[in-house]
Amino acid sequence: MFDRSTDNPTVPSFLRWVLAAECSVVLMAGILLFFLPNLAAELWAWEVPPFNARFVGAVYLAAYLPLILFWFVPRWIPGRFTLWMILTFTTLVLLVMLLHWDAFAWDRPSTYLVFWPLYIFLPINSTIFLVRFKDAGAASGYDGPSVLRTILLLFSLFGGIYGLGLMVAPDTFTRFWPWPVDDFHARMYAAAFVTPAVAAWMLSSRRRLASEYLSMGLNLVAGGFLPILGTVWTSTSVPADRQVDFSSAGTWMFFLIFFVTGILGIVLLNTAMQLSKD
Repeated sequence: MFDRSTDNPTVPSFLRWVLAAECSVVLMAGILLFFLPNLAAELWAWEVPPFNARFVGAVYLAAYLPLILFWFVPRWIPGRFTLWMILTFTTLVLLVMLLHWDAFAWDRPSTYLVFWPLYIFLPINSTIFLVRFKDAGAASGYDGPSVLRTILLLFSLFGGIYGLGLMVAPDTFTRFWPWPVDDFHARMYAAAFVTPAVAAWMLSSRRRLASEYLSMGLNLVAGGFLPILGTVWTSTSVPADRQVDFSSAGTWMFFLIFFVTGILGIVLLNTAMQLSKD
């Protein structure tokens, strides 16, 4: 599964320290938002209602899995693949932060001590390492099943278009969601769609390694099923007038999108296991 030979060198120690800090912050954020949304409402960098809290928490918990995999296997494969995901996610979030800087609670330490410094630093750090070590992690891998590569390409096109739609027309592209989504949160969510779209495109467009299928598979399983769980869970704990309308076609479209995402993650995990046996 993991190439530990000299053909796949380890990443610099500084990058691994950054990963350790990033893993810690992302895990704590995911746990806080997903499992303790009421506490998150008081501590998070902006006002985050329960449905939004659990959705963002699901995104962070999903992001944690490829990060911790990279930390345990600190080599350029699958590290370079993960760095591209980090760069995509943090760059989009930073762009939204700059567009909606007034949405942040500037009286909270999490805003100016954690969130802003982290999201300014991470895109720069990722870019530097991707450029400096541009040939690392470029070993030829497996083509992968042709049907899966086609599915990944379609997934990439959908995620990319939908994510960009959230940035450009947030109200239109979240109208079918099970809860009201303001422009700020909708644009924040764009990163959760564009990032896996970029990763899927990478997996579909060139020969990849089993560990890269594993990395994305873990991300999609959590990123697919946790938003569904979080939505249903939150609906049971809010007043009746704010609960999810399960008779709405939009609600089931939302669930379907994330269910398919989770299933694709399972397929990628299975593919990783199969490829590792070859």
